[in-house]
Amino acid sequence: MNKRFTVFTVSFIALFFIGFFASQKIFESVKPVASTAPQEVSETYISMEEAFPYDFPKNSTLYNVLKAQDVTGSEIQQIVAAAKPFYDLAKIRPGIRYSLEFDESPDPQLKSISFRFSGLESLVVKKLESTWVAEQKIEKVELKTATFFGTVETSLWESASKANMDGLLIAELAEIFAWQVDFAREVRVGDRWRLSVEQKFVRGQPAGWGSILSAEYENAGQSFVGILFRVDGEDLGYFAPDGSSLKRMFLKSPISFGRITSGFSRKRFHPILKVNRPHMGVDYAAPTGTPVKAVGDGRVVFSGWSGGGGNVVKIRHNSIYETAYKHLSRYGKNIRKGTMVKQGQVIGYVGSTGLSTAPHLHFEFFQAGRFVDPVGKKFPSADPVPPNLMSNFSGNVPYKMSLLPSWESIIKY
Repeated sequence: MNKRFTVFTVSFIALFFIGFFASQKIFESVKPVASTAPQEVSETYISMEEAFPYDFPKNSTLYNVLKAQDVTGSEIQQIVAAAKPFYDLAKIRPGIRYSLEFDESPDPQLKSISFRFSGLESLVVKKLESTWVAEQKIEKVELKTATFFGTVETSLWESASKANMDGLLIAELAEIFAWQVDFAREVRVGDRWRLSVEQKFVRGQPAGWGSILSAEYENAGQSFVGILFRVDGEDLGYFAPDGSSLKRMFLKSPISFGRITSGFSRKRFHPILKVNRPHMGVDYAAPTGTPVKAVGDGRVVFSGWSGGGGNVVKIRHNSIYETAYKHLSRYGKNIRKGTMVKQGQVIGYVGSTGLSTAPHLHFEFFQAGRFVDPVGKKFPSADPVPPNLMSNFSGNVPYKMSLLPSWESIIKY
């Protein structure tokens, strides 16, 4: 009895701070006689698709797939139990790739099944005599340095797309310089950027990105440089070439991309109430569901419904500063009164709850209990490179800068 498989792969990219890849195959339950397990190679790489030729279709389970291969229910339970310390196969997701290996008996029996959960992580469950055992495997990663550059013609995102750069990297670039440039309102036509980044390879194939090693962003004629400082394999953060931290006490904007539609004002005409009243905050227009980030470390002192503010989160950062985020569509994970949050942590998502005419974030900033305008306000720097590590950092700056593509190449581009 022979069984055959037909593989059909569909790939797509979804962009918004983030890209995803998925594939699906059409599966016919015909048991192969020859082994389909991934083979070890020395110099010649085999692709992940060759090593793991099948994927779990939607609305399927491991039980259904293995029952179609005449694997008994008892053995399926043993396979799941063996894998449990590493992965719950009872909750396997659609698109997870796998391979099957059968023995060469007249009635072939399954002797191993391998799963690929990511470009780096796989799991082999094999039968040793009458017992199923599992082994986790972590692929060897090769790191290479890649470079990208661009000039803003319409938007930062468009310049990254034109440079054929992963959208995740432009989001990371914005994170590095989030304390110097408000990417929601300060990006200008003619701005230019360049960066070097670690690219991961597994079995000779691209498998994602490591850390950005160095980056430069020119905004309205002013240049900002970020150098990654790594000590004993640990990333300590991004610093200017002189060793000062690029971080500030607060982010310049609670959302990565958007535009200010209404600024701080002691007197503004309210679009719903139709009266003049103070607007003690800044409104950022953005689509519903846009992540809202805490601009600084702190403790949530309020999370709930607040009349015209709709869904609101308020954070106390220290004895002086507080911030509030209003009209949220929903809250971030585990965001409730008393929760400690970190700078950049998602605390909610843009919405239009309360007195609101369209999706936007109303952001308020308090200093010593009084409303202040956060736009343009300067905050103290975070800690610089520690003095005992400064010589190490300074000696590494020329190398990290040499990894950047030259501005001349960008001009030619």
